[in-house]
Amino acid sequence: MSNRKPIGLLQYIALSDAERDFFDITGYLTSETPEKPTHEIDLTTQQKNKGGRPKVKININEKRAYYLWSIAKELPDIQRKHITNRKLIEIAKNMPFRGLFKGMTSQATLEQSISRGKKELKIDAEWNSKVCVLLERDFHKLQR
Repeated sequence: MSNRKPIGLLQYIALSDAERDFFDITGYLTSETPEKPTHEIDLTTQQKNKGGRPKVKININEKRAYYLWSIAKELPDIQRKHITNRKLIEIAKNMPFRGLFKGMTSQATLEQSISRGKKELKIDAEWNSKVCVLLERDFHKLQR
């Protein structure tokens, strides 16, 4: 359960597009920080098993696209304009990204995954994204 205050419709409308996307993905505003619950959990009662798959805050498509964005943002603008998903995947395979780009996953599957993540994070053809800039500060907190 979160201690954040719910935002109203007018406050949501007043947000910029990047801030709305950030709120939709994370569930809080960029000015807020996720807080720990203030109430204590009674350890004498047994926790109910809700079942199902664990909830993931940010999915693998978005993780892959974010990591490729982080590689691309380090490149000069002229090179970044012409770099492809495929070339960035090859670079990422040599980096320690927790196995997101290695293993049994085929090249076509990786490219589809990255395309879905780029769409969700609003990364353009030149690897620019206001959403990723906002996420950069808190991305480590969103991972499982």
